[in-house]
Amino acid sequence: MPADSPFAGRALGDTKARTRTRSSIVAIVRDAGVLPAPGPDDLLRAGDTLVAVGTREGLDALVRIIGGS
Repeated sequence: MPADSPFAGRALGDTKARTRTRSSIVAIVRDAGVLPAPGPDDLLRAGDTLVAVGTREGLDALVRIIGGS
């Protein structure tokens, strides 16, 4: 999660990732821990690593959304 992402500091649900890309964020890796099966209210932070599953096209779209392009 880049520091300049429009979703840094916002809830995962704000991304509408599943609806927009048909990809699912299945975990958030943060610092030395892992948040499995994050819910829509879980906050995203700059520096998070998002673990997602989906088609190649869907994952590419997710990267663009999270990156703000």
